[in-house]
Amino acid sequence: MAMTNTLRPVPVTARLQMLGERLRDACAARNWTALARTDAELAQLLGGLDAAALSPGERGALQQLRRLHQQISAECQRELERVGQTLARMREQRQGWSAYAQAADWGVEAQAADWGAEAQA
Repeated sequence: MAMTNTLRPVPVTARLQMLGERLRDACAARNWTALARTDAELAQLLGGLDAAALSPGERGALQQLRRLHQQISAECQRELERVGQTLARMREQRQGWSAYAQAADWGVEAQAADWGAEAQA
């Protein structure tokens, strides 16, 4: 007797919890690519849900996921601000780095000129 393997759809509550765990894990790992991918999956799932047809348990899972999403969004905003500040500092220091690099090049050029003068003597 052959067994048929029928795939059952994953219940909405389990899907919401799974996506929440993936969001949390991606944020904790600072894996922004995985976070964006999971967020897009979440948006797709939510776009297909009929809120009026959700059970109380599903609505509770959705509310919990909404709170988690808000926390993660705030964390992403903080990270964006931190990276922006780092880039601003780098832009401010760029002139100093350029001057330092030019001064280092001058030292090499001066040494080369001294060696050339010694070789000719």
